Amino acid sequence: MASVHIAHFSDPHLPLTSLPSWREWRVKRVLSLFSWFSRRRHLHTPPPLEQVMRDIHQFHPDMVAITGDMTNLGLLSEFRAAQRWLQDQHLPPTLLVPGNHEALVRERSAEKRALWAPWLHMSENQKAPSVLIRDHVALIGLNTAVPSFPFLATGRAGREQLDLLAKTLKNLGETGLCRIVLLHHPPVTRLVDKRKGLTDLNTLQDVLRQEGAELVLHGHSHRATFCTIPGTQIPVVGTTSASHIANSPEKAAGWNRITITALPGTWGIDVQRRALGTDGLMHNCETGGVYTLNRHLPKTTV
Repeated sequence: MASVHIAHFSDPHLPLTSLPSWREWRVKRVLSLFSWFSRRRHLHTPPPLEQVMRDIHQFHPDMVAITGDMTNLGLLSEFRAAQRWLQDQHLPPTLLVPGNHEALVRERSAEKRALWAPWLHMSENQKAPSVLIRDHVALIGLNTAVPSFPFLATGRAGREQLDLLAKTLKNLGETGLCRIVLLHHPPVTRLVDKRKGLTDLNTLQDVLRQEGAELVLHGHSHRATFCTIPGTQIPVVGTTSASHIANSPEKAAGWNRITITALPGTWGIDVQRRALGTDGLMHNCETGGVYTLNRHLPKTTV
């Protein structure tokens, strides 16, 4: 089988184009609005994101994985702006999972979900993970975006969704697919402060250890990181914000260029980090990973 090429980016934090409507004002939005005008709008700007997207298009990926935080305040106007932006990108099949900024406060979200439906790929059961399949690769979206108290950015998958994730991983594994899990919050400790972490991290790790996966992609930390799920060989790959200015190598805008190749008995997984340099150009980074994981052949294969 031919290799499948995947572009992974996260946390673009598209520019804020309007203030909340009178119905949308909340304490947490006031705090986030202050953060945006005082600091974040100077860090997340259109030119770096344009460079990242141009670089992705030159790669000609077969699939795109977006791990959340398209917005800043989770406003309906931001969801509409993000819909237009996604449409303008003319991306190949794309799976998007929401980030904590999409669920900044508790409010009705049916209209917002409908706007992003072509990229969310949600099933009728909204608690079930989303799935997007191309050739021998399955992207599996886990929604960890839930409202939290001011000064917190915690996430939670929830027991029901994790139970369904376990079934999804098992079923897709038995069909011989390469299973790539997407979520916004890091599925390991120490990549973000506890106030920004997953509240059901241990349960998620138990599911991954029991049912297996070939790769996990996340955002939220705004840093490019490479590690594994404890007790396993499952690679965990994070990325910086796709719109961050190139003021430091740690946080400069970037994305992950991923190639999945089905080899006899194994999966070949190559992850190349691409990042924006201070020269305004995209470069390969020394950080990256080449992984070889056991390949589960379909039960019908002898």
